[in-house]
Amino acid sequence: MFGMEAHTMFFVKAIAFLLLLMTLGELTTRCYCWAATGFLLWAVMTSVGLSSDDSVAAIAALLFVRAVPMLYKRALTVAATYPLAMILPIAKHILPKYTITEENFYDCDGCSAEVAQKRRVALKELSDKWKTKYPKCHDFSQELKKMISDLRFTSSRCFPAFNEVVQKYLDPSMALDRTEGVDVVDLDGNSSMDVSGSYGVNVCGYETYKEFIEQGWKTAKKAGLFLGSLDKVVLDNISMLQKISGQPEVSFHMSGTEAVMCAVRVARFNTKRKMCVTFGGAYHGWWDGMQPVVGNDRIPADVLCLKDMSPLSLKVIELRASEIAAVLINPLQCFHLNQSPPSDPILSSNNRYVGTTPGYKEWLHKLRKVCTECNIPLIFDEVYTGFRLEPRGAQGAYDVKADIVVYGKTLGGGLPIGICCGPKDLMQRGDKLKAARINYVIGTFAGHPFVMATMNAFLKWLQTPETIKSYDTMHENIDRFISKANSSFKEKGYPIQLTSWFSVWSILYSDPGRYHWMFQYYLKDAGVNLSWVGTGRLLFSLEWQHKDYDRLLERLLVACEAMKNGGWWDPPVANIKQKLGVEVATAVAKNVLSMLSGSS
Repeated sequence: MFGMEAHTMFFVKAIAFLLLLMTLGELTTRCYCWAATGFLLWAVMTSVGLSSDDSVAAIAALLFVRAVPMLYKRALTVAATYPLAMILPIAKHILPKYTITEENFYDCDGCSAEVAQKRRVALKELSDKWKTKYPKCHDFSQELKKMISDLRFTSSRCFPAFNEVVQKYLDPSMALDRTEGVDVVDLDGNSSMDVSGSYGVNVCGYETYKEFIEQGWKTAKKAGLFLGSLDKVVLDNISMLQKISGQPEVSFHMSGTEAVMCAVRVARFNTKRKMCVTFGGAYHGWWDGMQPVVGNDRIPADVLCLKDMSPLSLKVIELRASEIAAVLINPLQCFHLNQSPPSDPILSSNNRYVGTTPGYKEWLHKLRKVCTECNIPLIFDEVYTGFRLEPRGAQGAYDVKADIVVYGKTLGGGLPIGICCGPKDLMQRGDKLKAARINYVIGTFAGHPFVMATMNAFLKWLQTPETIKSYDTMHENIDRFISKANSSFKEKGYPIQLTSWFSVWSILYSDPGRYHWMFQYYLKDAGVNLSWVGTGRLLFSLEWQHKDYDRLLERLLVACEAMKNGGWWDPPVANIKQKLGVEVATAVAKNVLSMLSGSS
């Protein structure tokens, strides 16, 4: 009509060129290669006499043949993927924050007016008690919250809808004055038994770390702050780490997250592959390049988060071996398989399922076999489990040898540390054939003299026969404590049960209820110090003795009695799942209406 027919190919080429410029860097190289291959095939076929339609049909047939195995791999990957990893990118934009007002706070489980009043009085009494019991801690906490976002975040310790009301009455923050054995003493002079474990660091016991730090300073003070040159202490540490990890090379860092970053980086560089595999719920540090679920707003495209202990996951690893740079394991997942770390902020009822997973050792051996056959490095993230399970960590506990092992937390002997151990071929920082291809992994304070000296004290302590034996003693004591405590709870009719995995333990709630998260506040009042995850994950150290476990049980029972007397464990009248569903649906509807009205 406009006389453009003769210029059709010019416009087709122009469109293709413009699309290339518009998507350059946005699409993978493979996309451009497929497009270029298709165009070349079309050009060759039409040049030898085939019509344009026949050429397109032939290319479509070839594409179909190539697409079938790829689509099979994609379908299998979807089936093996940890569900939350697929849901979260959408859910985080839909799930709203909502608040249960104080008017509805006490009877949101459909209880009677009498029970609601009992709860109201109990919360007010606890609040008044804390004002006189923790005045300095409260003032200190309020001042810090103005300056530290982390503290504001970790002060929200119950199911989110209840936070506003709870924070009006209770501040669980503790301002530390000192440690004494298994106890921590706050600024107000209150002594509490610590089961927080300092986020997993406290394996040995606080008094032992004081000794490591004193020994370390005696060794390191003559070096002061001199960085960049290593000494004999470092060589001694490397020698001991080689025996523990079973690997010849060591890289020093300042945190567990940094050490994981190093492990992933060297694996990708030396295998020349990009994809990494993790398993559902596993935590590998706060780095946004390795956390594909809650807590990371940037979902990494080069991480596959698969279902733990799933045969489908092994199949996906086999099928996609040519893409996978490494498979990462956090052995702590044995305690809460295919779930995020247990915590009170996600405790909407008695929906906590944790405990030792049968068959986990056999699963690790199967995974090891698949990784070996597919030539994929297996990375053990032992930042949390290293030295907590036994002197050689999960490698020793499960008799599995990883290709790269990452340590942190307690290894520093009380100071910050991250360690990556691996074989020479996977730890290389440069390409033997390409001068400009360099893998930059370094840190200013890596190998700090003071840290190396306290680590040295820890590693020497770890090798003593007394220390090795103390692990068995601790595990026996924990088993005895768990059994005795559960018998006591059952006898008194309290709806809780303890479960453990080595020195990690948690509190399960046997009956439905909307207020189980309240138990952490009564534990604090009874003299038990917890971390911000509340009753989700608790820890013992090698320092605990029989008398300490007995003292802890007494305090647990005091907290149980207070929970019961406050009406928080009265059976719910309403269906909790239905109530929760209505609350969330209502909040979503309000958000949508607000968005629509705002856009109009």
